[in-house]
Amino acid sequence: MTLLFKRRFIPQIVAGVKTQTRRPNRPQVREGATYELRTGYAPTGHRITVERVYTQRLGDVGPEEAALEGFGSVDEFAAAWAEIYGSWRPEQTVYVVEFRLGGATETFKEKTGAS
Repeated sequence: MTLLFKRRFIPQIVAGVKTQTRRPNRPQVREGATYELRTGYAPTGHRITVERVYTQRLGDVGPEEAALEGFGSVDEFAAAWAEIYGSWRPEQTVYVVEFRLGGATETFKEKTGAS
C-alpha cells in the first residue's frame, strides 16, 4: 500500500516542509518502510520512508504539528482538514504518519533504456 496525497502537497513534501500527515483511518503503512510518493494513481518519481505512526486527537494539534503538516497555523490546518474530510472535530482521534523524503525512484526510461 501507499499514502496518497493531494497534488497541492507534493511540492511541500519534496521540499521537506511537509513531513507529517494525519488520516481519519489507519493507513496501510509500516514504520521503516519506503513507499512511492503518489498523487492519485500518478507516481511523482520520489519515495517517502515512514518513520512513525501514532494516534492523536485533532484538538491536540499545535502550531509545531501544523507546520510539519505544511501549514502556517492550526487554523489553516483545521480549514484544510474540514475541506478534505468534511468537518473539524477536535475530539476525533486520527492517525499521524511521520515520514521523510526517501529519494528519487527510477523512471521507466532509466529502467529500460527507452528514449
